Amino acid sequence: MRFSLLYRGGTASTVDDVSDEELAALLAELDEGEVDAEHGDVWLAENISGWSVGVFGGHRGLVVLEDTGPGGGASHRTGVSRREAFVLLRRVADGDLDGVRGEVWTPGYGS
Repeated sequence: MRFSLLYRGGTASTVDDVSDEELAALLAELDEGEVDAEHGDVWLAENISGWSVGVFGGHRGLVVLEDTGPGGGASHRTGVSRREAFVLLRRVADGDLDGVRGEVWTPGYGS
């Protein structure tokens, strides 16, 4: 698989396999400095399917599951801990996108 990692400051990298260290570094960015509306999230995207998972900084524990393909949309959860967010990202990186999509999500971006 091919993945894109989108960091809080807007930089991105593309990798074939995502390590635990890369996921931990991605999430650690959410704890650096003050969270603002423009740079308050990090994302892991599975490039072929167009599905991505975004984790947002702040106290809400917001995670968004988004289909960027034609006719796509988004769902979200709140109250997600950093550890739970790591597990979600790890599962997507390990190819369990269908399992993650099959869990309970609330429609929309949670704004």
